[in-house]
Amino acid sequence: MQPLTVPFAKIEKSLPLDERVYLQIKQAIMEGRLLPGVFVTETELADSLGVSRTPIRDAIPRLEQEGFIVSVPSRGYQVAEISAREIQEIYQLKEILECHIIREIADKFTPEEIDELESLLQVTDSALEKKDYPGFLKASRDFHHGLEHKFGNQRISNLLVSLDEHISRLLIVQLQTQSIHISNTPARQDHRLILEAIRKHDVEGAVSLTRDHLRRHQELIKSQTKD
Repeated sequence: MQPLTVPFAKIEKSLPLDERVYLQIKQAIMEGRLLPGVFVTETELADSLGVSRTPIRDAIPRLEQEGFIVSVPSRGYQVAEISAREIQEIYQLKEILECHIIREIADKFTPEEIDELESLLQVTDSALEKKDYPGFLKASRDFHHGLEHKFGNQRISNLLVSLDEHISRLLIVQLQTQSIHISNTPARQDHRLILEAIRKHDVEGAVSLTRDHLRRHQELIKSQTKD
């Protein structure tokens, strides 16, 4: 059996070991270092991380529950794949939640809060210039989560974070393999248009732009996803 070659980052020692192991495996999946469909075993993960199998066993159920890993009898575990159908379901839910949020808060932002959202868009531009795709996707997610934070419903925010994690891990692979190109992603232009509508207190415009953004994003990702 070939050794696992995923370049895990150094484990942060301020957290409990099982939490550190869980975060390291999840980050490797999120950043496309453990690709969808890849098989791993407890032993491979333990050896690669330099830990015993005990914290791996503690981390795996959490990753399974969150939909990042699935158990495969006789083969260990597989990094979960997401079908085109699942992408559609995720985006249907995102559209319901995010359009509702925008409708409720688009005319309630202060100039200072709008400046903070603008600064996140500048981070996305900087990340793109460096071809830092994980950084670009994180800044894009942070923009959306800044809107959710204004709404103030933590349960909805947690659900959207979970949905976005699965979208991002597929998108990072597509960007890295150049099956899609960054110039084709709707995030940069759409986010600026949404922010401009918010700046003008144009509620219906912001809602419409958000809906169009999510639908374009869905079609872009589905076009490169297995049925």
